[in-house]
Amino acid sequence: MSIIKRITKKKTDAAIEGAEVKAVTPKVKKAPAKAKKAAPKVAESKSTVAKSVSALTAKTLIAPLVTEKAAHLADAGVYAFLVPVTANRVAVNQAFREMYKVTPVKVNIIRVHGKEHRFGTVMSRQSDWKKALVTVPKGTRIDIFEKI
Repeated sequence: MSIIKRITKKKTDAAIEGAEVKAVTPKVKKAPAKAKKAAPKVAESKSTVAKSVSALTAKTLIAPLVTEKAAHLADAGVYAFLVPVTANRVAVNQAFREMYKVTPVKVNIIRVHGKEHRFGTVMSRQSDWKKALVTVPKGTRIDIFEKI
C-alpha cells in the first residue's frame, strides 16, 4: 500500500472493534505497616548553609575576578569583582555589605574597554565591562573564592 493510501484510509468499525485496548492502571505504593521513627535532625554548620541575597545584589556583584593581580590585591585587603556596566559605587557598596556582612572602607570602579579583533577583513569588538575594587577594613578577611 502506498503511503498516501495509508494516511487517507479510514478505519472501519470492524477494525476499531478488533483492536485491543489496553487499560492503564497507575501503580500505587502501599504505606508501610509500621511507621519508622524520624531520624534526628543534624544541625547544619554555617559553611554549608547557602547565603540568601536579594536579586539586586546577585545582579550587582556578578563574579569575583580570579586573576594573579586580584590575588595579590586580596592579600592587601582589596577584592576585585566583575560588575555590570550600569553599576555605581553606592550599589556595589550595598551589595558587598549585604553579601559578606562587611562594610567596605572604599569602592573604586574601573571601566574596561573591550578589545578590537580582526579576522581577515572582518572587524569585531568585545563588550566593555566594569570591575570594582572593594577595600575592606584592616584585619578583615573574606573568602570570595569559596564558590569557585
